[in-house]
Amino acid sequence: MDRIKRAGRFLCSMKCAVILLAILALACTVGSLIPQGQTTAYYMANYAESLAGAILLFRLDDVFHCWWFVGLTLFLCANLLACNVLRFPALIRRMREGFTPLKRLAEWNGVPAAVTAEKPEEVFRRLGFRKEVRGVASAAQLPQNAGVKESVVSEDTPVPDASASFAVCYAVRHRAGIWGAWLCHFGMLVVIGGFGLGQMFQVQYTVYGVPGQTKPIGDTGYELRIDDFQVKLREDATVEQYETAMTVLRPSAEIAGGDQTDAGAGEAAGTAGAAASASGVVSVNHPLSVYGMKFYQNSTGWAANVQIYKGQELLQEGVLCTGEYALVEDMEGLAVVFNAFYPDYVQGADGMPMTASPALRNPGYLYTLYYHDQILGMNVLTEGQIITVEDYGILFEEPRQYTLIQIKRDPFTPVAAAGGVLVMLSLILAFYLQPEEVWAVQREDGTWALAGKSRKTGAYFLEELAKYGGKAEENGEGQPGGE
Repeated sequence: MDRIKRAGRFLCSMKCAVILLAILALACTVGSLIPQGQTTAYYMANYAESLAGAILLFRLDDVFHCWWFVGLTLFLCANLLACNVLRFPALIRRMREGFTPLKRLAEWNGVPAAVTAEKPEEVFRRLGFRKEVRGVASAAQLPQNAGVKESVVSEDTPVPDASASFAVCYAVRHRAGIWGAWLCHFGMLVVIGGFGLGQMFQVQYTVYGVPGQTKPIGDTGYELRIDDFQVKLREDATVEQYETAMTVLRPSAEIAGGDQTDAGAGEAAGTAGAAASASGVVSVNHPLSVYGMKFYQNSTGWAANVQIYKGQELLQEGVLCTGEYALVEDMEGLAVVFNAFYPDYVQGADGMPMTASPALRNPGYLYTLYYHDQILGMNVLTEGQIITVEDYGILFEEPRQYTLIQIKRDPFTPVAAAGGVLVMLSLILAFYLQPEEVWAVQREDGTWALAGKSRKTGAYFLEELAKYGGKAEENGEGQPGGE
């Protein structure tokens, strides 16, 4: 039975939480070093046979979703929850009963840090304490070597038995600091829970296009308008950054319903009946958060205008990105696919199309022509060339790069963010707002013996108390007294 109790205490202890965190940190490190989500053949080809076997056996190819990683995370959550539940009543009792004059006097060694003839309230004020408590203590409640006077000098202090009572003054600040560790555990639990639920319920969308286009964001009802897209180059012509200026349009029905929530990215209300919008710039490693969604600059590619003629008449036109197709409206079953684009088109030694450089010098458009799912032809058009099918002509022109934006919508992001705020608050409480206490007891000669306690600064706090309180007395070892 004792072993079971000890095991239970360990599983609910902070020591167990630290061990779990260390294991999870090690797992995250391994997951960052080993490429995730690759095929079995990839690991067998790139690692020694035994190592590849271990990677596949322990699911190190998908660390963050494997059963043991999820299990350890859930175990950590249970540990943190147990720590918080078990410690909560004790902290409540400490807040109610742990900061009282009699509690401090019972733990005091009787040796003062300083002695003063002033009112102790004045000394407390100079130390930064704003509120004190006056009272009395019996002889049994004081240390034997306190050396105090057996009478009460304060006229407004009721004394049941003056000959056996002593005047006491007490002050405390930063009591909330005792909640630092508890809040840290709770904040970590909220962060883990919010992140885990976010991974389960997160929805992702992809929008791509060229400046001037407006496209829907999945089934959200929102629309994304691409205002501008720039590829910034370094002096050696290598890419430094991809940057998209964009505007997110809210559904008109949502505006009509009176939802005026701030977009968080420079929202500008439109005229009556128009959907409000939020504009911003997104680039690689610099996402944009708008309307509860997060926008990432993911990739880019090439697009071009396509014009379809019937005889000399322009029948239809639009923008095609590589991989997209256009149906000829006036001839059922006829379609053209924009397969690939070559900025500086040349033919390789094997006759295959390729680009001589990334510069836009001799654009080439690789297309495939279909009629009722049958391939009519596949070739590369250069600038100004036209595909002809009976009376129809197809022309590609104005090549330019498109932007691809990845959008993630995580309803639990605010939960994880709240957990992060709690963790930051807990660190402030734990390191900067540790409880500090001072107390004073009337001595036999009418002076006040001052003592104090600080978990944050320790001996320095007692030195400050001695500095403001008067001459410091020393105990048998020559050190200022306190608790």
